[in-house]
Amino acid sequence: MWPTSGYAYATSNCNDINVKPSIAAGGGFNFVPVRTCFYPTSGSSYCNAYRDITVGTWGLAATDVKDGTRFIVQFQFSTKGSIAY
Repeated sequence: MWPTSGYAYATSNCNDINVKPSIAAGGGFNFVPVRTCFYPTSGSSYCNAYRDITVGTWGLAATDVKDGTRFIVQFQFSTKGSIAY
């Protein structure tokens, strides 16, 4: 999970949440299943479906995210890499 505690907040820098895994533990796969969970200030939290993102490439974890939206990114298995939002 990222961040490891609390939430991240979508910024005006980008309309999407992008992830670039650099390694994929869990059996030597060349991809990492990723999903984004959102925590609106009103209403229930929800998560999008897992998306497979290829190691070493940028991939979309979520699209059309409004500025200021609270979120976390979940990974189906251990990984390292970068996140842009």
